[in-house]
Amino acid sequence: MNRTSWILKEIYKDSKKNIKWVLKGVGFMLAMIFVVKVFIYFDIKEFFLPIMAVLIPIGMLYHWYSMSYDDEQKKIVDKLKGEK
Repeated sequence: MNRTSWILKEIYKDSKKNIKWVLKGVGFMLAMIFVVKVFIYFDIKEFFLPIMAVLIPIGMLYHWYSMSYDDEQKKIVDKLKGEK
């Protein structure tokens, strides 16, 4: 098996295992394309990069802290289960 076929096989295996993340990524890309099309339609395409430069870091921070919140809640639940 050569390098390219191995890489493609691993990408397929990982994307099949993480289909939820793949679909989120596809949805995000389609949403960005839709926003660009709307901005072009209203002739305000120069605002796309500044708006994305603000929204993407905010979304990343929200996702990061959301994962931390879920971890904290899981620790609390595990601690309560251990006390019984």
